[in-house]
Amino acid sequence: MQQPSPRLLLPVLIVLSLLVSSCTPKEVVIGTKAGNQAPELSLTDAAATTHTLSSLKGKLVLIEFWDAATAAARRNHFEMQRVYLKYKGSEFSSGDGFAIYSVNMDADPEVWKKAVQEDGITFTALVHDTKGWSSEAVKSYGINSLPKYFLVNENGIIINHNILIPDLERILNDQM
Repeated sequence: MQQPSPRLLLPVLIVLSLLVSSCTPKEVVIGTKAGNQAPELSLTDAAATTHTLSSLKGKLVLIEFWDAATAAARRNHFEMQRVYLKYKGSEFSSGDGFAIYSVNMDADPEVWKKAVQEDGITFTALVHDTKGWSSEAVKSYGINSLPKYFLVNENGIIINHNILIPDLERILNDQM
């Protein structure tokens, strides 16, 4: 039996190695850029119930960072509530249903509760982090100003960040 020619064997090996390497799963990058896995969030609401971001897997999720003193965040709540109520049961190409995971950073929980009541918001997860700017959530999301918004798909991958709330409905419609 005759041995294959080395000139013929080398291209075959190159093609095989390329095929194998293209089948290797990509490493998941946890971060805050589009295409990154959103960092996990685990915070409590006013009733001391813990809510995790991962518990919303399967839904399109808007993550919000805000505090009661930020006028822009407070103004955005009216539009966010309207959009939330309109789309929470919708089917999207990147998730079944729409949820809002709202992270408040006020040091005083009473200030946060009052703002939630005044703004009339009923989002999926209204959570509070009394550690404010030194919280793990703020660090892992690189928050340096408020408000900040991230849109996450059904697998927890960030598909949009630095969202302007007046554009939210258009962005959601683009996901249908």
